[in-house]
Order: sequence, then structure tokens, then C-alpha cells
Amino acid sequence: MSLFFKSNNLSLGYGNQLVISNKNINLELSKNYEIIGKNGSGKTTLVMCISNNFIGNTFKSEIERGNNSIMEIGSTPSLVPKMSLIENINYFLHNENLSMSDVNNILHKYELYDFKDDLIDNFSSGMIKRSEIAIADIKNPDALCIDEPKVYLDESGTKLLMDLLSQRESESKTTILSSQESINALQSIESTINLND
Repeated sequence: MSLFFKSNNLSLGYGNQLVISNKNINLELSKNYEIIGKNGSGKTTLVMCISNNFIGNTFKSEIERGNNSIMEIGSTPSLVPKMSLIENINYFLHNENLSMSDVNNILHKYELYDFKDDLIDNFSSGMIKRSEIAIADIKNPDALCIDEPKVYLDESGTKLLMDLLSQRESESKTTILSSQESINALQSIESTINLND
């Protein structure tokens, strides 16, 4: 069993306000998970914590992390608006050994190649989400966390997302999806973290 995230009595919040209280969570590599919960239940907070992007109070939580690559596609865009798509790719993937031909192939796949030199500021919400998914495809992290996966995606964007999730499953990569209810996007789910409980 290869854990990339383990927490005992996980409690997260902002200031003194608890958002998540006393959760024990074990996440293994090569397994898929889903986080479900109504608005305000702490889904986004938990996704940020798992992906090591949480800026808040962890109280006395015990958190252990593996040395694995984890990427988050959050509910709010993470791309830099005043940079072009290709500049964002280089910025977010500067530690990766990128082949420009591979990058261009993925941009074609996501129908973004013709926009690679355009500023993110000029992109629609759907194009930004599609760009973030393309970056995840290029990076191919050990674990990919996606908060509200289908938000802003049209039918073709949703299909591209589903294809990526299927590809990741075939490669035994971990995916964590967070939404109000299960979106049935993964063939195999190791466990569901229900924040409504």
C-alpha cells in the first residue's frame, strides 16, 4: 500500500472557524477517490489540503504526505491572466522536461493550438478550464485533484475531460474528483469521502 496522503483527526478552517472536523483520510496511489458534499461542506478546502495548496488553519491535524507529484484544478482558475497560454504552460511546468512537439500535440487535441499565444485574459471560462485540463494532460501527475470537474465545460470539453480520466485510469494514475454529488466519471472508485455526514 503506497499512501500519498494520510491524515488523522484532520481539522481545517480559517481563523478559529472549523470547516472540516476530525476526518481520518488515507489516499493510496493508483486508486481513485471522490469527495462529495453540499455547498459550504468543505470540499474545496479538502481538495486544497490534499494538493498541498491550503492556506488556512490545520489546528492539530496530523498530516503525512508522500513525495509524489500532485496537481489541482480548482473551482477558480489558476492560470495567470496577463500571460499567454504557452507562457502559462512554461510557467506551471518549468520543472518538467517538455517536448514542444508533445505540447503542440496536446494543444491540438484540446483545440487550443490556435490560441496558444493569446492572453488568458481573453479566454472564456470554458477555454480556461480546457487549458487547465490540457496542462494536467501534459504534466501527467501521480495524483490529479479536480474540484467541480464539469463546471464551465461544454459537451466537447466534457468529452475531453472524460477521455483524460479514462487515460489516467488505464495508466493507474490517481484522480480525485470533488462535486456536490457523484458524477460517475470514473470506472473504479476506491472510496467516497462524504462531507455531508
